[in-house]
Amino acid sequence: MERLKNYLLNNFEQLFVLLILCATVLVNYYIPQKLAFLNFYFLPIILAGYYLGQRKAVLGAVLCALVISLYVVLSPELFQTPHSRLDVFLNLMIWGGFLIISGSVVGRLKEKLDEKISSAEVMNKELERQEKELRRTNAALQDDSVNLEQKVQERTEELEQSKRAVEALKAKVEEALYATMDASVVKLMIEGRLRNDKRNVSVLFSDLAGFTTYSEEQPPETVIQELNRYLGEMEPILLAFHGHIDKYMGDGIMCEFGAPWDFETYRLLAVLAGFKMQEKVASAKYPWKMRVGIGSGSAITGLTGSKRQSYTAIGDVVNLAARLEKACPLGRVLIDRQTYEGVQQFVEVRRLRDLPDKDVSDLERERRLESLHTDLAAQPSNPKILYEIGRVHLELDEVQEAFSYLERALQLGPHDNAVKLAYAETGMKLKGMEKISVKGKRNRIEAYEVTGLKDPLKNREKIPERVYEEYHQVMDLIQVSDDVLLPVEAMDGSIGHGKVVALLSFAVATMLGMSESDKRELLLASFLADIGKQIVPYHLLNRKGRLATGEFETVKKHALESAKILRTMGYDSEALTETVLHSHESYDGSGYPDGLAGEKIPIGARILVVMDAYDALTSWRPYREPWERHAAFDEIRRGAAKGIYDPKVVQALGSLLT
Repeated sequence: MERLKNYLLNNFEQLFVLLILCATVLVNYYIPQKLAFLNFYFLPIILAGYYLGQRKAVLGAVLCALVISLYVVLSPELFQTPHSRLDVFLNLMIWGGFLIISGSVVGRLKEKLDEKISSAEVMNKELERQEKELRRTNAALQDDSVNLEQKVQERTEELEQSKRAVEALKAKVEEALYATMDASVVKLMIEGRLRNDKRNVSVLFSDLAGFTTYSEEQPPETVIQELNRYLGEMEPILLAFHGHIDKYMGDGIMCEFGAPWDFETYRLLAVLAGFKMQEKVASAKYPWKMRVGIGSGSAITGLTGSKRQSYTAIGDVVNLAARLEKACPLGRVLIDRQTYEGVQQFVEVRRLRDLPDKDVSDLERERRLESLHTDLAAQPSNPKILYEIGRVHLELDEVQEAFSYLERALQLGPHDNAVKLAYAETGMKLKGMEKISVKGKRNRIEAYEVTGLKDPLKNREKIPERVYEEYHQVMDLIQVSDDVLLPVEAMDGSIGHGKVVALLSFAVATMLGMSESDKRELLLASFLADIGKQIVPYHLLNRKGRLATGEFETVKKHALESAKILRTMGYDSEALTETVLHSHESYDGSGYPDGLAGEKIPIGARILVVMDAYDALTSWRPYREPWERHAAFDEIRRGAAKGIYDPKVVQALGSLLT
């Protein structure tokens, strides 16, 4: 059976042709309907075209056509139809042509199919080969991937460990730096912006009187604990006013203002810090009293030391501040003339006797001067006391000071011969000194004792007496400490701005008929509206000229910051935060942050913006002098005419000021 199958497969073509030839002969010999049976031949030709190809199918079709034609010639009567003989042959030709075409088309299709099958088989074999290769490669890659993943994981763990070690080391280094240096100095060092230069600074020295005796009487643990408590309460005050804590000297502190950051209001920051330090010591009821001395002037600032470095100030101003601290009365703040000139708009002072600029070698005469000045404070027009003070200064070789006091004594007692003689003698010495330069000549330092901060509400250039008397008590409704706002206002010299704006806003709100609850919220909003200025760079707050576009965009952010700070402080009133947020909107829509206009601006914000402008114009700033009250109001009235301010609010302010 297997042999027969193999024989048939090997001789399929010959057997197929023989079978078709036999079928043709038999059909034409035995079947009478020759024409009707002609379509039978399509079957073998189609099969031949499919199995044997185009050429064999065409040859088979030609052979069939010839055989049929032979039968037609030999037995034409078998193919006769009602048509003519020519029609028969024509039909036969058409039939044969279609038969040939069928064999050709099917054969060609078979060849194309075979080609595609062959190509597909080749491609399939190639794909199988590539698949095997891909599997081998994939297996190798998988092995490598597992190894690589393991290596990457190991390397990542190593890098993470290194990173953690570096971060831990960085944290330790930063902790060590912050423990020994001011944070601002460390930041500038890391950024590479710390410079050694000469600049104007205020230097603050503080010292505790009686601490040495206390430390000798108490156990070491108690002494260190109390000292750390004291320093822990002083540090936040100094840092809040942007001071650089130079060093601790036992119970003493040395701090610079104006370095390393160049604040325009460095003298004001220093005095406020010293004053608040004294307030803190007094309220904490320490067993000691503190002295604070502040001197201002030019100093060299920078890092000193080789392996162990510290940022410090060097110069006469450092010695001056130390001398002022030693001469300061207990519980007070003592400042020099240059410091006083930078803070006189904001603080109350008492002029003390001039201090020597060098170490005192003649303690007896210094004590004598101290006693005489005490007497002079009680009897300022006594020529004998003035004469004695002049004589002591002359004995101390302080000719200029002696001449000044003797001149005053002569004016009060023109007939006193002793005064005349001393005055003449001193005048001759003074003329001689003008011709000859004397090295080591003693000079005196003007010293001022800070007795308190001026109340901005009592400034009659801003607030009329009747307005103050009627409304000053409403400030007691504000439950926020002045210390929250004071460091912010000190940055641009706007001390008391929040208080003045709050009082005037409350007064105008009363005139406009606002409810009591709305007035209270406006009072608090006006007081804290500028607290967000702390995010504005200090050099922009004190800029003399116009701000660039980018700089102004930075300044505008403080309104959003103020509202944000109020929320963090626990004030969740929507009206309160909206008033602060829109406190810089203009009535014509040209303000910020949202460009609101007209009645869309909260009434509290419309009041606040006018009061803010009025106080800003009538206040001293580091870059300009204050405007006169009526001139400031005229400027605001012009702003209302331009559409910047609400006319109703401006009219109410005008009624308040007249």
